[in-house]
Amino acid sequence: MEPSIVSALAYSFLMPPTVFIVVALAGIVLAGFAGTRRWGLTLALASLVALYVFATPLMSTILLRAVEREVPATPPHADAAAQAIVVLSGDIHHGDGGAVPDTVGRLTLERLDRAAELYRRHPLPILMSGGPVGDSRESLAALMARTLTDDFGVPVAWREEQSQTTYENAADSAKILRAQHIHTVLLVTQPWHMPRALWSFAHVGIEAIPAPTARTYLKTPIDAAMLLPQSTALADSFYALHEILGLIYYRWQFG
Repeated sequence: MEPSIVSALAYSFLMPPTVFIVVALAGIVLAGFAGTRRWGLTLALASLVALYVFATPLMSTILLRAVEREVPATPPHADAAAQAIVVLSGDIHHGDGGAVPDTVGRLTLERLDRAAELYRRHPLPILMSGGPVGDSRESLAALMARTLTDDFGVPVAWREEQSQTTYENAADSAKILRAQHIHTVLLVTQPWHMPRALWSFAHVGIEAIPAPTARTYLKTPIDAAMLLPQSTALADSFYALHEILGLIYYRWQFG
């Protein structure tokens, strides 16, 4: 999680579903007063409708595609200039702190699968980037390195184990890369996370060639299932909106 108050708000109050639930509850409270009954009911209804819309696969797909369109297409043979592969950490699946260990989450596993694919085409040294998450005993970089080595049979050259944000991923990785005289890398993350990641690496002076996981596609014709709310769609809307707000915040915070 981002450590600053602004980032914490971006993860919670400003994002679905929290913002819509809070606003709906505020509307219900306002509806209890005679002078604000109409405004309260309108606010509550609008929030519930918005929650429904952002929970539909159609809306989440539109949002994800809008973010992913910011990722430039990689020109043919551009990866030939890369000197290393950098894999950014994603999510984690926490164990019980004892017999059940922490493991990488689904999003992180997708990135590792992409890194293994790239390595088999271009056997470049790999850098894992990601610090500890919550009360995890190990950094995500350590968990990622073990998973890539043990489960995919791909070696890891370096681990950056302190970063807590995408910008820190870039800044802390840049220190390791520059020490190895590396200035151009293949960057692995989800395509909706890639715009913020590319901006961060460019800002710290590392040329990053996007090597994202699978992009989002809109299935046509649109069927009724695309208009029914799903928990996975709500999560996708969260990711897309978080990246939009996150990139705005980065440009404001870091120039």
